[in-house]
Amino acid sequence: MGIDTTFQPKTPTFAVDGSAAVAIDGRQDGVTSWRIRVVTATGTPAPGASSYVRWANGNAAAPSIATAPVQGVPSVNTLGINVGQTLYIEGIGAWLQFIGSGAFGATTFLEITGGQGGCGG
Repeated sequence: MGIDTTFQPKTPTFAVDGSAAVAIDGRQDGVTSWRIRVVTATGTPAPGASSYVRWANGNAAAPSIATAPVQGVPSVNTLGINVGQTLYIEGIGAWLQFIGSGAFGATTFLEITGGQGGCGG
């Protein structure tokens, strides 16, 4: 018997942009991983376009807008993600605040869902 690694959503999906951090509390839902996608409401962006997501603990100060890392300067709790792809993060906590890149707006945002697993789905 194999191990099921397909993502199992446990929280609602939240739309997150760069305007303000969004807190998601998945502690009571058994969240162990997060599925994050960059989506556009107006169609496909330029090839190779990417965005950034930043997070902080739910009881910490809200994270600032996610920006691209600068060479030689640590960028804590920040990951890049290509538009249209899905990123899975495991082991970072179940009560978090997320914020996206400053370039996000009404037509581009992150979809973030707390759950378990994360190799597909």
